[in-house]
Amino acid sequence: MEVEKTETQAEQAESKRYLFVTVDHVEYGIDITIVQEIIVIQEVSPLPGMKPFCKGVINIRGMIVPVIDLRVKMGLQQCDYGENACIVVVMLGGEQIGVIVESVREVLQILPSQLQESPARANAGGKRSISSQIANINGTVRQILDMYKVLDIDPEAEQNTH
Repeated sequence: MEVEKTETQAEQAESKRYLFVTVDHVEYGIDITIVQEIIVIQEVSPLPGMKPFCKGVINIRGMIVPVIDLRVKMGLQQCDYGENACIVVVMLGGEQIGVIVESVREVLQILPSQLQESPARANAGGKRSISSQIANINGTVRQILDMYKVLDIDPEAEQNTH
């Protein structure tokens, strides 16, 4: 019995927290360690010549932050966002990036035993899957996003900034 408790404590220590957001009524997890803040959706200043998924920039306490529409970046149809929409600011490659989501749901602690590699990732066949892992939480399957792949940022750039 004591060994089982130790394994549970060890697994608990290796667990990670994820912020779950909705995009097109589907919940996706984002590693909480890269989330800087969550802000209400606000007016975005458009930049000429940007790709359709890049909505423009916002000013957060003197910092100019690019804003990406996660729906459009994921290849979904653009929509008018409702009152629950917000901007999740993440830190990737040493830069802050705002990501528009339909809503923020919850933060969950997920044990390693609840995670497995995404089948889409394994079968992508040269295409980059944006889902890095699948979480099985009490029988509910949720995708964990690899934000580096979603936003086409090289994770090596992150290591070079330190």
